[in-house]
Amino acid sequence: MMPMEPRMDMGILADRLLRLLRLDTTVFDEVRHEPAATLPAVFVATASTFLAGIGGWLWWSIQDFGDLDGAGTIFVQSVILGTLFSVALWIVWLLVTWVILTQVFREEADWQQMLRTMGMAAAPLALSFLMFIPGVSFGVALASIALFFGLTTIAVQAVTPANAARVLVANLAGFAVWAVVLGLLVGTDDQYAPGIFLYDAPAEYVSAAADAIDEAGGDFKLGDLP
Repeated sequence: MMPMEPRMDMGILADRLLRLLRLDTTVFDEVRHEPAATLPAVFVATASTFLAGIGGWLWWSIQDFGDLDGAGTIFVQSVILGTLFSVALWIVWLLVTWVILTQVFREEADWQQMLRTMGMAAAPLALSFLMFIPGVSFGVALASIALFFGLTTIAVQAVTPANAARVLVANLAGFAVWAVVLGLLVGTDDQYAPGIFLYDAPAEYVSAAADAIDEAGGDFKLGDLP
């Protein structure tokens, strides 16, 4: 008789997320040694990123940036494809951090354990869902990214004996790759990143409009932009 495939226990997952909400970081000590926690950790990272994408899309719709692109296109690009790109780059972030810890600093670290702990640490990204609220959108989105980075630093520390400074440097390098590349995926024509990264598109659009106005000697309308 074939053994049953491990399933994701939503009750255990919910309990761990609630504990993280209370800043109970012993969750990381639990999941690092539990192979069955790999799938739930990836689920948390993916679902949190997707919620951030939804928040960005709602913000875009409320701000009525229809001149830039259709809301349907933004949903596909930022929410669907942006989530996929963000999660893929999160894996790159993890690997960059692991390589720096193990190959540069010569510290011990298990990348599978890092996958589990850093996946759980991605939960704060879900707060970006609230970025559609007028007046606090940028603050909420920025806070979620800051909490995301801070919690991943604690998550990495849980799987390595490296000192805090080395963990911070390694994690910051991985985070920089994730953030910079996602920022490059957003422009006036394409928005392939979720959540807070959507702010780049209107900014670039306004910059392009200003350049066009200068070239036209001031006799120019935003509607004239392609």
